[in-house]
Amino acid sequence: MRKLNIAATVIAAVMLAAALPQTAVAAVRVPAAAAPVVPASVAPASTAAASPAAASLGAVPAVSDPNPQGQEVDDFVRPAPPANRARTEYTYVSAPLAGTLKTTLVTVQLADKSAAETDAAVPIAAAKASLSAANRYWAHATAGRVDIALTSTRVLHKSAAKSTQTPAQIVDTVSQELGWTQRAYTALVIFIPGAYLSNGTAGMTYSNGTTGGRILMPQNSRLATPVLTHEFGHALGMDHANSLLCGSGAMDVAAGPFAGFADPTCSIKTYGDNLDLMGISHWDLMPEISASLWEMGRFGNGNEITNLGTVAGPRKVTLKPWAGDDANRAVKFTDPKSGEVYYLELRAPVGYDAVIAQAGNRGVKITQQGGGNSSILLPPNTRASAFNGYYSNTQAWQAGQTFTTHAGTKVSIDSVSNTAATVTIRPPGAPAKGYVESMAINRSGTKASLDVSGWAYDSANSSASSTVHIYVTPPGGTSTGYAVAANQARADVNKIMQVTGNHGFTRSFNLTQAGVYKVCVYALGSVETADLGCRSLTLAGSAPTAGYLESLVLTRASGVTVLRATGWSYDPGTPAASIPVHLYVTDPAGKTTSKAISANKSRSDVNKVMSVTGNHGFTGDMPVTMSGTYKVCAYGIAVTAFSQGNSLLGCTSVTPKATPAPSGFLESAVVKTDAPTATVTVTGWTLDSGTPAASIPVHFYVTDPKGVTKSSAYTANQSRADVNQVMGTTGNHGYRAALPVSIPGNYKICAYGIAVSVFPLGNSLLGCTTVSVASTPAPVGYLESVKVQLGGTGSALVASGWALDPGMTRANVPVHLYVTSPDGTTKGTAYVASRYRADVNSIFQVSGNHGYRIVIPVTKRGVYTVCAWGLGVAGMSSGNTQLGCLKATF
Repeated sequence: MRKLNIAATVIAAVMLAAALPQTAVAAVRVPAAAAPVVPASVAPASTAAASPAAASLGAVPAVSDPNPQGQEVDDFVRPAPPANRARTEYTYVSAPLAGTLKTTLVTVQLADKSAAETDAAVPIAAAKASLSAANRYWAHATAGRVDIALTSTRVLHKSAAKSTQTPAQIVDTVSQELGWTQRAYTALVIFIPGAYLSNGTAGMTYSNGTTGGRILMPQNSRLATPVLTHEFGHALGMDHANSLLCGSGAMDVAAGPFAGFADPTCSIKTYGDNLDLMGISHWDLMPEISASLWEMGRFGNGNEITNLGTVAGPRKVTLKPWAGDDANRAVKFTDPKSGEVYYLELRAPVGYDAVIAQAGNRGVKITQQGGGNSSILLPPNTRASAFNGYYSNTQAWQAGQTFTTHAGTKVSIDSVSNTAATVTIRPPGAPAKGYVESMAINRSGTKASLDVSGWAYDSANSSASSTVHIYVTPPGGTSTGYAVAANQARADVNKIMQVTGNHGFTRSFNLTQAGVYKVCVYALGSVETADLGCRSLTLAGSAPTAGYLESLVLTRASGVTVLRATGWSYDPGTPAASIPVHLYVTDPAGKTTSKAISANKSRSDVNKVMSVTGNHGFTGDMPVTMSGTYKVCAYGIAVTAFSQGNSLLGCTSVTPKATPAPSGFLESAVVKTDAPTATVTVTGWTLDSGTPAASIPVHFYVTDPKGVTKSSAYTANQSRADVNQVMGTTGNHGYRAALPVSIPGNYKICAYGIAVSVFPLGNSLLGCTTVSVASTPAPVGYLESVKVQLGGTGSALVASGWALDPGMTRANVPVHLYVTSPDGTTKGTAYVASRYRADVNSIFQVSGNHGYRIVIPVTKRGVYTVCAWGLGVAGMSSGNTQLGCLKATF
C-alpha cells in the first residue's frame, strides 16, 4: 500500500476528544524522520457536562495541552513486521476474526494515590459500561463473530506502580503483579486515576502480535467509551485512520520515487480522519470505521463492499449509508493507470454515524488503505486550513463535486441524500471531440427560433453516434438541458477527423420572448465530456410596456375600505390593445398579494399624448384590512410577441389615517307582550366621528332563551337633539327598534354601531342588556248555554258565552266550537267573540267586545255535545283555553 510515507513520518496515533461543536486543539507537528515510540498527546479543555457514566465525578475536568511541544506519539505498541516484509504492506488480520476476547478488567490504586481518590476517579460500574459499549460496537462490525467478554474483575488492585511512570512501565508492573500474560483472544484493561496518561494520551494498547493485548486507560470521562472502543480496535489488529495533508491542496498524490510523495507539500495527517473510530476521537461518539479498514480487518459479512475491479469504462454506482446494514453498500475500484485501490462510501446520519455525519461530513467519503493496517482519507480539502486542530467538518464529497485520482480517474458525485448517493466513475482517457458550427437566432414575423448545429463524437468509440447536451438559458430564466443525438451523416467530418459513422447534429428551439439567450454545448464521452463552448445571442423585440401609476387613494366601495389605484399602460408593439396590469400590494405586516386588472378604460389624454388609439386607463381596488403603511406597485404586462418585457409603472405608499370607532349607547330595552307579536323595543344613539353628520347602521344581536342568536340591521336616523348638543354634531343619530321575540324567557340583546368612515378603527359595542319576557295568561271565558232553536226553515243549536285574552284585553278572541252529532262525528267551526258584554267588561275592568252567540244548523235527532275553546292572541299567550262543554237534545 502506498502513501504511508513511512520514511518521512512516524506511525503516529493520538487519541483526542472533542464535543460537537468541536473546540480547538493544539496542532501536532510531523517530525522529519521516524522516531521511537514515546507516547504523548494533546486534548482540548472540556466545556461540556459529564456523561451519565461520569456522573459521580461531576464535570469532566478541564485540561491544558499535555504535550505543548507537539511531539507525536503512538497509542498502539506492537511487534515490528518481519524483516523481509515491507511495513507499508503489513497486514495484521489475515482472516475474519471469530471468537471470544476474554477480558480482565482492573481498577488500579497506584502507589502514590489513595483508595478513595482511585475509587472516585475510576468507578468500576462506569468502566464496565464502557466495556459493554465497546463489545456492542465490535460485535456489530464483526457480524457477531467477536465477543468482548468480561471474564474477571479486580477492583482497587494495590500496585507498586506510580502515576509519574510511563504507561509502559505501569502496564508492565501491573501485568507482573497480576501474573497476566497475553495469549490469543485475551485482553487486560487497566484503569488508573488521571485525566490523561502521563504521556498525554487518553489510552494505550500493547500487543504481542496476536489478537488481544493490554489496554491502559485513565480515569472515567466522556472519552472513556470512544477511546476504549478505539483501543480494542488496535487489539483486533487495526492501526489508525489518517488523512492526506497537502499544502498545494492536491486531492490525490502519487508516491515519490524513493520515499514520501511526488508532491513535496503532501504528508500524512495522523488521526486526520474524524469520521472513523480509529481516527481522532470525539466525546461520546463512535463513528463507523471506514470501508478500507473494514476490508483490512475482514469485518462484517464480507458482502458489504462491491469490488468493481479495474475501471475500463464509465461506471455508475449507488451507495447506501455505510453505517446501515445493506449488502453492497460501498464500492472499491482500481485505477487503471496507477493500480491503486480506492474505497467509496456514503456517510449519512444513520446508526453509529447518526450524530457526526452532518453538514460537510454527510456525503461520499473516499479512502485508501495505508501502511501498517492504517487508512488514508482523501477529503475535498487537503489543506491544513480545513482542520480545526485535528478536526474537519468537510471530510465528505458533496453532490456536484468531482474527485480525480492523481492518474486521472474521475469520481463524480451525482447525488447525495440520507438514504442513497449516486456516483459515476470514469477512467482516464481521451475526451470527446466536437465543434459548434452554427448558433443563431432566426425570426420570421411573430415566430423565432434558436438553431444550433455542429458535430461531435466519443474518442473512445469514434464509430458510434454520441450525444450532445445543449443548455439554454432564456432571458432572466434558469438553464434547461436538452440531450441531442449527433447521428446525422457528415462525410466531411469523417474525412478530416479520420473516423467513421454519423456525427452531425442539429437542434431548433422555438423562442417566445425577446432578450439575451445563453447557449452552452457539451459533447458527451464515455471517458470525458468536452466543453464545446458557450455563446450569448440576442433576440431583438419591441419596446417594453409603457405607462404610469398616477394615484393611490383610500376610499369606500360597496361598504368596504379600499385602496384605489389609477393610471394607464399600453404595449408599443400592439398599441391599440388593452393590456393586463398587475397590482402588487404589500400590507403593513409585510405580506404581498397580487391582483390582475385590465387597462381598458377610456383615456383620451393618453391617446393624444402617446399618439395611440384604444382604451388604456385602469382602475383597481384592493381591500384595506389593517392600520399602517401599504405599498402598491403596478406593472404593465406585454401582449406582443418578442416584446422586451413588462414594465414597472410605479410604486407608491399610503398610510391610512384611522378614525375612532363609533360612539354611542344602548339606553333602554322595553318588553311589549300585548300585541300579536311580542317585541323588545330598544332605544339609544350612535355616530361615527369620522363622518359625524351621517346616520350610521346599527346591528342588533338577540340571543333567545334557547341560546340561538339572530341579528338584524337598522339605521340610527331618528332625531336626537340632546346627542347633537352634547357631541357637538349635526344629523340624526337616534335609533328605536322593535325586536320580535317568540318564546318566554331571558333574552340577551347587544347593539353595535357600524362605522362608515373610510378607515375606522372598527365597529363599537354600544352595550348589552338582558330582559325577561314573561308569558301572559291563557284566555278566560265561559260557554254559558247551548239551546235547540226550532224554526220553519230549519233547526239549530245556539251557543253563547264570552272569552277574552288577559294579555291583550281589547282584542276580539277567536272562539272555536266543536260539535259532536248523535252519530258520533265531530265538526269544528271558527268564530270570534265580538259581541258586546257590559257585564264582562265591568267585572274584568276591560273594554271591547268579548261575547259570542253562535248558531249552528242541525238536522239529526238526538243528543249533541258542544265544546268551546278560546284562542290566545297575545304574542306571549300561554295557550288556548277550553271554555266548557254542554249537551243539548234535538
